[in-house]
Formats: sequence, structure tokens, C-alpha cells
Amino acid sequence: MKRMTLTAVILAGCTLAMPLAAVSAEHMTVAPAAHETSAKELHSLIQDKGKVLVLDVRSPEEYAKGHVPGAINVPYDSLAQKIREMQISKDTVIVTMCDHGGRSSHAALELRKMGYKTTSFCRIDSWQKDGYRITK
Repeated sequence: MKRMTLTAVILAGCTLAMPLAAVSAEHMTVAPAAHETSAKELHSLIQDKGKVLVLDVRSPEEYAKGHVPGAINVPYDSLAQKIREMQISKDTVIVTMCDHGGRSSHAALELRKMGYKTTSFCRIDSWQKDGYRITK
């Protein structure tokens, strides 16, 4: 009887641990230390040409389904490499985007660690809820 109980406990522990290990970047929770830019603020920055760089950190497939006009697709998993290749000034205002803020908030913090002074994130679902269009 004790052996079955121990086996059940081990199996339950493995079952609970596996999903945590398998959580992809797509399902990150929002990083509380990251600054969030509202859709209205971002729209205003975009209208003032040259004042913001919008990086969509979703996968190319997600980006193709619809993105904020002018956003550049730099998937979260390749952010560090791609941002170095782009040779962007450290003074550039950067807003990262993803569906619900998980990946984009972490990306904004990573960019800050890399020396970018003004970074924040915005959620595409907020962008759409506020009535702004996306492009394909």
C-alpha cells in the first residue's frame, strides 16, 4: 500500500512539473517591472513619424496574421541577436508588442539590460480593443 502511495505521489509531482518546463515563450506572464505603453500613447508616437520603433516579438506566423502598422517582426527567441544586427541607437524609443504582454514585457526588460534607455511594451489585444487597425 505504501509503495502505491509513493508511486502516486511521484507521478503527480512529475505531472505538475512537466507543464512548467514546457511553457513556451508564447505563454509568458507579464513582467511586473516592465513599463506598459497604452495603445493610445503608442498610436500617438506612431503618428509622430520617427519617434518610435515598434518591435513585434511574436513568431513570423503570428505576425503574418496581423500586426500594428510599421511594426518590425523580431521574434522573442532571436531578439538579442537581431537587435545587434539592426544596429539601433541606444537612444531609440522602442515599444515591443505581442498578443497579451508576456513576451513583449520580457523583451522590453531585455532591451533595457542591453543598454536601450527607453523601452516599454504594448498589447496587440489592447490595440485592437481601442479600435486601432492591424495590417497583414
